[in-house]
Amino acid sequence: MFPAIFLISGLAPNKYVPLPLGTVTPKGWLLDQLILQAEGLSGHLAQFWPDVQKSVWIGGGGDGGLHERTPYWLNGIVPLAFLLSNANVTLNPVVGVYKAASPNSRVALNASRTANAKVDCGHMFPSIHDDHKAWAQHGDHKHPLLDVDLLAQVECYIGYILDHQSPEGWLGPDDATDAGAPWGRAYVLLSLAMYAEAKPEAAARVQAAMLQYNLCLYERLQKMPLVSWAQQRWQEMALSVVWLLDRGAAGEHEETMLTLLRLLHTQGSDWEAWFEMGTFPSQAGVRGANNHNVNNAQALKSAAVLYRFTTNASLATLSRTRVEKLDAHCGLPTGMFVGDELIDATHSPSRGIELCGVVEAMYSYTVMFGTFGEVSTLDRAERIAYNALPATWASPKGGDMWAHQYLQAVNQIEAKYNDPHVWTHDGPDAERYGLEPNYGCCTANFNQGWPKFAQNIFWLTPDGGVAVGLLAPAAVTLPPSAGLGHSEISVDTEYPFGDDVTISAKADTAPFPVYVRVPAWASGQGAAAILIEGQPSRDVSALNGTLVVAFVAPVGKTLVATLRLKPALRIEEWAKSGYSVHRGPLMYSLQIAANFTAIAHHYGDDDMSNDYDTDAASPWRFALVANSDDPSATLSFEQRTLTKGAAPFNHSGFPVVVHATVRSLPSWGIVTNAAAEPPASPACASGSCGAPQSVELVPFGSTDLRIGQFPLA
Repeated sequence: MFPAIFLISGLAPNKYVPLPLGTVTPKGWLLDQLILQAEGLSGHLAQFWPDVQKSVWIGGGGDGGLHERTPYWLNGIVPLAFLLSNANVTLNPVVGVYKAASPNSRVALNASRTANAKVDCGHMFPSIHDDHKAWAQHGDHKHPLLDVDLLAQVECYIGYILDHQSPEGWLGPDDATDAGAPWGRAYVLLSLAMYAEAKPEAAARVQAAMLQYNLCLYERLQKMPLVSWAQQRWQEMALSVVWLLDRGAAGEHEETMLTLLRLLHTQGSDWEAWFEMGTFPSQAGVRGANNHNVNNAQALKSAAVLYRFTTNASLATLSRTRVEKLDAHCGLPTGMFVGDELIDATHSPSRGIELCGVVEAMYSYTVMFGTFGEVSTLDRAERIAYNALPATWASPKGGDMWAHQYLQAVNQIEAKYNDPHVWTHDGPDAERYGLEPNYGCCTANFNQGWPKFAQNIFWLTPDGGVAVGLLAPAAVTLPPSAGLGHSEISVDTEYPFGDDVTISAKADTAPFPVYVRVPAWASGQGAAAILIEGQPSRDVSALNGTLVVAFVAPVGKTLVATLRLKPALRIEEWAKSGYSVHRGPLMYSLQIAANFTAIAHHYGDDDMSNDYDTDAASPWRFALVANSDDPSATLSFEQRTLTKGAAPFNHSGFPVVVHATVRSLPSWGIVTNAAAEPPASPACASGSCGAPQSVELVPFGSTDLRIGQFPLA
């Protein structure tokens, strides 16, 4: 059974419980990825991007309007800071020449608007927008060395927010007349919750502040019901209330908090009815539910959140069927859906999905797993993390996290300012790689993607065990609240680039079962086996798509087991005549060589914060020579080496490739500056294709420009 802390009266218990922030330590390639994130935009936004550096949340004038960008940023920077602190990572400072942004850049406009704003944390993050003379003394217009101390950033922002809570309990700027204002607080509350988990000495103060805020919100909602983003994202606000109740932190206000949950739901959009419609109309649906891609990505978990305080058993089915309906309507082979601002009834691989939608969907699927225990939702979170998430970053150097897109596409033959463009409801720079293409929301919100993925690797199980739910290298020391003493579990793996996942565990006070997720794709005899030294190999491929007991951790002795996976190549057929190539969790694509042209520079040296226009420098019109029923007849997999310290998702030095045969297809056209939908298969039946030629297909997430969906020759 779960320890009592997770069984507070009034809420249905989660099926699985994630370990609190501060217990997990990333390792291997995952640690490398998190360091790259911190050394890129994540660690430096507080040093130069006005919406964070001079935010209204710390007394400045930036982050106007919805006041959501600093909350978005904190929601990722808090877990990133503590994950890297656990790994004893010290980040290097950045020194470089500051150049003005391009005349049309929003950064230049934001800078002038907020340059003189009051910032109490400003002594920590000197402004590159201050008077030229203030930093010219460093020679050759070099910016002073700035230490990247993520924990200091967290303490500064969290401390300021807590110190400036209003007497009635409101957090942040007072938007007393704005019924949409609660949305801007949702991720501040989640950030506070994670901060309290990682710093037990601060938990009492943080919990009191969160409770005081939610009591204030309860009073305000009586007079001013939710509207707009707050209405559509009610479940994000409900999560902090659930967190308080799960920990018994509501005290005598438990019933009020339960009433607040019901109030948020009744005032919020009815996502259950919306998803059951299955048609996703362009107009507003039930109580403001609509087809905005991020709203839908966040609302994937609404049934899971609702279940916690209603115990309505039908919500588990509604949670599952919405995923199926979204896939059928506009699903993509990366695990995402078409959502170039608004979701649409198309599976076109040239249409995009927003980066905000990617990270929100990843988080939603982990919440859904925790509540209902549907292992398929972890499969989906992993598919998105290992394909869609890294694919939205690019640079001439490759593998870093300084330039992202607002929209990414499965078939992406250029990434630049385009007018006209195939995507809908977004501006002409939405596919450009840069600091804040189209809107800055993704610049702030991307930060949660990798850190929350890392934090959700390990889960407590109902029978007193621990499950390795997401397959990635990390270790965890269980907290006393788990009821297992200071037991330790470690995962060593190069997955998704390797096929073995080694798990070691040692119990502190009593033996406990250690589970591991066997991916759903690991089907067929011998596709998945568990090996323990001195014991016969145990085939678990028939249990694919479930959590399997790997072993029982003994007291005082470390036991080691290996989940050995043998993925088969597979070809998935999609609408619009598209076929995608997969092996294990990775999708493979044809890399298009890219020419990068820097059109603006914002911070650091010439390899750091730039905006780029990116053009194709190699052919891309090809049909794939393959049989979807027998992929291995024409495709072959090669395992190479994951270079230690190299960027895991780099556009060179690929650790894994698929060798394939293609034929040139000159008739594959371009429509509105994007690849037309793949021609009907078989595309070469009329003899219009070129001779067969060999190519390498590489991990989709490693490419800057790509073809991910092919016609078959």
